[in-house]
Parts: sequence; C-alpha cells; structure tokens
Amino acid sequence: MSPTTQTTQPPPVIALRGLRKTFGAREALKGIDIDLPGQQIVGVVGPDGAGKTTLIRSLAGLLEVEAQEANVLGFDLREDVTALKAEVGYVPQSFSLQRDLSVIENLRFTARLLRLPQRDFELRARTLLERTGMAPFQERTAGALSGGMKQKLAVANALLIRPKLLLLDEPTAGVDVPARAEIWDMLREARSQALVIISTSYMEEAEACDRLLYLDNGRLLARGTPEELRSAVPIELYRAWSADPRAAARQARRLPYVEAARQTGVFTRIEVLAERSPGLDGLRRDLMADGTLGIRLMERLPVDMESTLLHFARGAAA
Repeated sequence: MSPTTQTTQPPPVIALRGLRKTFGAREALKGIDIDLPGQQIVGVVGPDGAGKTTLIRSLAGLLEVEAQEANVLGFDLREDVTALKAEVGYVPQSFSLQRDLSVIENLRFTARLLRLPQRDFELRARTLLERTGMAPFQERTAGALSGGMKQKLAVANALLIRPKLLLLDEPTAGVDVPARAEIWDMLREARSQALVIISTSYMEEAEACDRLLYLDNGRLLARGTPEELRSAVPIELYRAWSADPRAAARQARRLPYVEAARQTGVFTRIEVLAERSPGLDGLRRDLMADGTLGIRLMERLPVDMESTLLHFARGAAA
C-alpha cells in the first residue's frame, strides 16, 4: 500500500491577530484578524476614516503596531522591519518619488537603494517602461508628468524589485480612465507572483478584486469574494423609469420596506429590504398609488457592489 500523500499549504503572506494602531487617544485599527495567501488581488474598501491607509501603512512596516500576531512575509511587524521594507512594493496616496529626477533616474535611484544588480535593473526598467508606455518619456522629470503618468511611474517603481507583496493606497484616485486601465493591467500581471493589496473607492475596482476587506471605524466588518459579499446583503435592487425620477425616489423612501432610493440619471434606483419586500409587482403598485409619478417601466436588478458597500456602511452607522 502506498503512503498517503499530504498536501502542505503554503504559509500565508500576511497573518494578523488583534492588530491595533493608536494615534494619541484615537484608535485607528481596533483588532484586525486576517490571513491572506499570495497570488491574488485584495481590495480594502470602506468610508473615509475607516482605517484603510493605516492598515496598508502598517503592513508596509511604516508604523509601530500592537498585536497578538503580526506576520508579513515572515517578518514580525512588532520587531525590526528594515529587511521587510526591501521586499515590499509600496505606493502611497500622494506621489512620493523625486520630482526633480527624470523617470529613469527615479527608477535607478530605487534600484541602487535596494541594491538591485545593474543588469537586472536595465532589463526590468526597460520592460516596465515599455509596458506602461512611458519609454518615450523616460528622460522627462517626474514633476512634469501628468497625474496618470505619475501614478504609472509609482507603480512601476514599486514593481521594480518584483515584490512578493505589493501595497497600493488608492493609486488610481483622480487618474484618467486609460491610465487606470493600464495600472490595473499591471496589477493583474503582478498577481501571478505576488499578493496585491489595494485600497480603492471605485466600485468597478472593488468588483475586479479577488477578495475584499470592508473596514469601518477601524474594524474589519466583512470579508470575502465580491460575489460572497453581494450574496450576503439582504436587499433587493430595483430600477424605475418615470416622468419624474426625483419625485419617484421621494415616494419610494416613504415606503416602510425601502432602505434607500435616489435618482440616478433618467431613472430611480430603489433598494428594498428582502425580508419585507412585496416583490416587483407590489413595489410598482405602491409607487403608482401616487398617480402623478407616471411610472413607465420597472425592473429588478442583481445586487451590485454599490448597494453592497452602502448596505455595510449603513449597518455600521446604525
């Protein structure tokens, strides 16, 4: 009889138990527990002030933290993390590279700082510049770049060392659509060899992540794949076309089973508590009780990421 083969799971890239961070009297992180393996894109979402930036900076080894366990790439965040910083690619919210240096000079500076061999630097820099479409601009000073090009340079700079952990704090905020798409192409490519963690306020970016962490007021309130989080939300989503979408939203908000309603362009978006829902026909009937609305068409939609995250936000506020 052949011996039983046992599959050994690789250790998580990140293992946190009770991670806390305080700034004076304010507790920015209130006991975060997570285990994250590599080769995935994890989105960190939540309202402003939720603790997203603090969590990412903590994982980068930039903050002193308290925890029962705080392990990143085999390093303990509660101890000396100098060696960890050399293995992590980090893109902060604000552009932090040298504005007076050219694109290629910034990359060269990072390579020397991290002692990347010259041959490796030349190959990786050329690949990254071509990949981002920035090769023609490599002699341009970073301060003269557009917002989108600055962020592409920041991501390329973080990828230069081929990190096992890539941390990005809202890297596409205020960036034009083509540059955002190029940055996400880079993140998907990096996922093949790294754990990528990105904080974002864009719904479509949250939808594109493999896994999401929802933070609010320093606490981790929900985690899972986008589909898992959507399926966990006890609401139904409807859309109504009428002569006056704003008035339809006001009327919908008066209904006891409606959690939220607002005008979105030419239609009204309505979120209904599933356990009290009258269904499509019942919602149409209750809205048409006000004969002035002129409801022309109603449909039920799959719950989307916007409804999902707003539901978690309202629950946290309550």
